[in-house]
Amino acid sequence: MVIHQTGDIDTKSRLAPLGRFMLGFGIVLILLRGIELVTRMPGLPSFWYANQPMWIALGFGMAALGWQILWGKHSLADVSWRPAVPGRRFGMATVYVSEECHLCHEAIALLACYRKWLPAIEEIDIGTDQELVNRFGTCVPVVVLDGKIRFRGKVNEVLLRRLIEGTIVQR
Repeated sequence: MVIHQTGDIDTKSRLAPLGRFMLGFGIVLILLRGIELVTRMPGLPSFWYANQPMWIALGFGMAALGWQILWGKHSLADVSWRPAVPGRRFGMATVYVSEECHLCHEAIALLACYRKWLPAIEEIDIGTDQELVNRFGTCVPVVVLDGKIRFRGKVNEVLLRRLIEGTIVQR
């Protein structure tokens, strides 16, 4: 059985350079295509002229994805939420995961965003233990807080906040 301790995972800050690059490159492609249309700028490589609509689509796509990574409303972006009473909740947190499961990676990253109010997260790969595979199968991630299964499959951020808000602070 492999056990990992989740530390300071900050997915949003890790993705920020990629978001800035994609946004900037997308804007450059759009501007370059616009300038080329207006001025008939010579000297661009021949592949530029081969499929011009593709460059516009690529530019808008990259700019939109970069914007989404940097400022989009997704669960990892909202760090402004705070419970009414500060402090850690729950005595233990365990997440049963599978390495090839994208929902598992999302769950770990989401729980890491709430690490101020949760204990250290014990991450257990079910693929290393046949009993865990039989118990959970494809229904991972499974989030267990203080010995009680709270989430299966996908962690609902609203329900996680309600759990945090409604649980007594650990002393």
